[in-house]
Amino acid sequence: MIPEVDSSSSVRERTKIREGIQLDTPSSPWRGRWWPWLVFGCLCLWPAGALAANWVELAATAAGPEAYYDADSFERINPELFQITIKWVHNEASKGQTIEVRRQSRLPVDRYEDLAYSVSSPVLDCWGKQSRSTGFVDYDTSGQEIGRLVQTPTWVPWARRSPNPPDQEICRRLSNR
Repeated sequence: MIPEVDSSSSVRERTKIREGIQLDTPSSPWRGRWWPWLVFGCLCLWPAGALAANWVELAATAAGPEAYYDADSFERINPELFQITIKWVHNEASKGQTIEVRRQSRLPVDRYEDLAYSVSSPVLDCWGKQSRSTGFVDYDTSGQEIGRLVQTPTWVPWARRSPNPPDQEICRRLSNR
């Protein structure tokens, strides 16, 4: 004789078995742990050379205000184009670079004419990082150039140009850094 089986109890037993099987599946412990693998995959795909170059650049970047620019020359090539030769001085090493400054607009302000400019090639800033610059070049009433270079919100004035100009410090030691 077949023992009587309660239909509701058999359904309960089946669901318990199914729940137990779901908890025992190997995919369950990995639930919510996908993000470390994603991070690991991204790190593997990132070029190791770029990371190494960035670390070298950071290590070689000047750590303080002792790195600065000297302008060897500042000359007008034509009314639309100015050329500045920059010597970067840091750790007793110098590097020459010529940049072009193209005129964008002229604005007369209090006996000075501010010449808005944009630098057409990347320029090393005071701390050795490359950046593009915009700013103003000032002319006094006699036509002598007085410059300002904007790398940060701080204006950095150039020394007044003399007939035989020595190196003009462009990027001075900034007190706000």
